[in-house]
Amino acid sequence: MVPLILVNGLPGSGKTTLATGLGALLDVPVISKDALKEAVADVALPVPGRAIGAAAGEMMWSPAAAMPGPVVLESWWFKPRDLRFVEAGLRRCRPRGAVEVWCDVPAEVALGRYAARQRHRIHDDRRRLDEDWPRWAAEAQPLGVAPVVRVDTKAAVDLPGLAARIAATDQGDPVL
Repeated sequence: MVPLILVNGLPGSGKTTLATGLGALLDVPVISKDALKEAVADVALPVPGRAIGAAAGEMMWSPAAAMPGPVVLESWWFKPRDLRFVEAGLRRCRPRGAVEVWCDVPAEVALGRYAARQRHRIHDDRRRLDEDWPRWAAEAQPLGVAPVVRVDTKAAVDLPGLAARIAATDQGDPVL
């Protein structure tokens, strides 16, 4: 089984649903940046959301590196912003193979889902939609630090089929 499965894609692309289902199917832990961010926000002093998000993004790699077996990590890793952080996280997890699962969905579908959902206030989704969405939609792409398995997330995903595709991927070591 692949030691590290990175689930990535635009906000609203279905990452959390896919990662949770895949983790349950494979019986492996799932580490979600948003879940960590929300937990920290509920106990933190008044700290800006972006700072808490950065801390959560860093925080997710410690348990991943400490786990002896496979783990699913789920986040929106925007390549221009996050590549160096993911590379540093992967270095902490070495030597372990990795696969990036890219939740492939048209930007307008992801936007509709993103705009319709209700989430913790720490995400500041309304502002992010206004300020960041156009760039995210135009530049969204896999990180390219590991082999990429693209999955169409417009509808329900065949999780056993996806697990088989991941298992068949020659993951080797992450490209750092």
